[in-house]
Amino acid sequence: MTTVRIPLVGSFNPRGLDGNASLTASTDQRFLNCTFDLVHNPITNKTTVYVCKRPGWGTDTLVSSGNVSTGLLKPQAFGQTVSAFGATDSTIYFGTTSVGTITGRALHFTETLVSSINYVMIKSSDGTGWYYAKDSHQQLTYTGDTHTNTTIDNISTTAGMYIGQVISGTDIVAGTRIATVSGTSITTDTATTGTTVGVTITKTPIAKIIDADFVATGTFQSAFVEMDGYLFYSVDTTGNLYNSDLNSVTAFTATNFLSPNMAPDPPIALARHKQTILSFGAGSKEVFYDAGNASGSPLQRVPQYFSHPGTLDQRSVTVLEDDVYFVSSPYEGDIGVYQIKEFQNKRISTPQVDRIIGNISATGGAIYLSSFRLGGYPYIGLFLSLASDGPGSNLMLESGDALLLENGDNLLLEDTAAQLASFSRLIVYNVDLQLWSEWDCDEATFIDSVSSGVANQIIATSRVLDTGYIYSILPVSQGQLYTDNGAAFTMAIRLAKMDLGTSKRKRIKSIRLICDTDLTGTANLSWSDDDYVTFSTPRTFDLTSKEPKLTSCGSHKGGRAYLLTHSSNSRFRAEALEIEFESEADKIPGKNNA
Repeated sequence: MTTVRIPLVGSFNPRGLDGNASLTASTDQRFLNCTFDLVHNPITNKTTVYVCKRPGWGTDTLVSSGNVSTGLLKPQAFGQTVSAFGATDSTIYFGTTSVGTITGRALHFTETLVSSINYVMIKSSDGTGWYYAKDSHQQLTYTGDTHTNTTIDNISTTAGMYIGQVISGTDIVAGTRIATVSGTSITTDTATTGTTVGVTITKTPIAKIIDADFVATGTFQSAFVEMDGYLFYSVDTTGNLYNSDLNSVTAFTATNFLSPNMAPDPPIALARHKQTILSFGAGSKEVFYDAGNASGSPLQRVPQYFSHPGTLDQRSVTVLEDDVYFVSSPYEGDIGVYQIKEFQNKRISTPQVDRIIGNISATGGAIYLSSFRLGGYPYIGLFLSLASDGPGSNLMLESGDALLLENGDNLLLEDTAAQLASFSRLIVYNVDLQLWSEWDCDEATFIDSVSSGVANQIIATSRVLDTGYIYSILPVSQGQLYTDNGAAFTMAIRLAKMDLGTSKRKRIKSIRLICDTDLTGTANLSWSDDDYVTFSTPRTFDLTSKEPKLTSCGSHKGGRAYLLTHSSNSRFRAEALEIEFESEADKIPGKNNA
């Protein structure tokens, strides 16, 4: 009798050139709705690796019932989540309160701090720029005097008034925006139509960047990235990397730009890495530092850090702690996932993962990258959608100075928010353990982390579901959830075929599941002896037992593949399957004779 332990951890190994883009793929090794945990004993120097059922998503806040989300951000300095919902033009919410609607769909948010004021910067699908100041919602009405010109004065306070906000009231033309704010006066972009004392002025908190030198064009919309008091953004149609005036989110100068031109591809995405700006094209990456130039762009190129490859677009770039991650474009062949650490590129995706994401891209799908920490581990998440998406889709990226200590607060947005995407999968990568798994939760298109307080929490919204919710994983108040929005999900571990060291027939006497006990749960095991064509009727492990075990598990020649599933609303943690078997190879005469 021989006993062998089969670990319940591993990597994808899909066969074929293109892999398979479907979660229901029935062949080869996969890990669905799993996370992995490594426990090391420094005294015995023993390391144990567990597979665990991933936590579920609970409902956090109902923001906009009946609408899909176009993104969210939990700013480090704000007390509420800033989110965007709506099919055509995004409505921006502070918590559950609308602070205004922008033109186009919010593509990405950037948190920044300028002159002691916290801002959330927003880039739209139509190329326009917007911002939400931290105190802009606190006062919505004012009084002032109009003069049939662009000046409104004798305002008791201008606190919370910002350039680009829409105002309304008697004598004020519809759609009028604030042009300047000074003392107890403002100027507007449109003259008022009368002279009235004590006009009630109503303000919308969200503000638009109205500077004529702000370039609101482009096919690939980049993120805003903040460094040293400047806001940077790129425009692919001009080939330029632009910046704001120093210490301003509203003022731009026509000559404040440079051209990333070490390769012929135009800039399509930006990220901050330490004290540098990374400019990505479709086939290359350039690095710039703040040289303090007196005019034009403050940036200076660092040519020795130029490298290939580039990225798909802004939505495929994310920041986790000090490192940048991106999905490469197929400029040099296969699509892959890369890490930038200390300015050096390192491929972190396996060939098997490359086949999966390459198949999504080849069929006109969309790939979004995010980052977060969960259960003590840093993760990179790739949300893969089968729906076609235009190049205007972008990642929402928190600024470098406002970067969270644990993560980069990265948010993902699809270009066509009105269309419910055909969801394929969320592939997650445990950075520390260098292991890939997959989740099938459609609540988590856009994932962000919460930095304030002492409770571990991540939040998400969905463009697949039109529920209008912000979802959350927050064990301290929700407990350990193993449902998504109240719906059960199944953890599945499908192992590679194994022949137990011989192609001879093996008779399986017993299979023991080495796992934690569960007072209520069960797990099911089935197997395939015909290369995944058919699986046996599932048999049940009783997890209330101290030694969950199945006996008389048949026989097989060659390889057998096992499928372990857990569908209970309860935790699951296991190490391995322990298989006890007899082999015909052991019966060969004289095999064990000297």
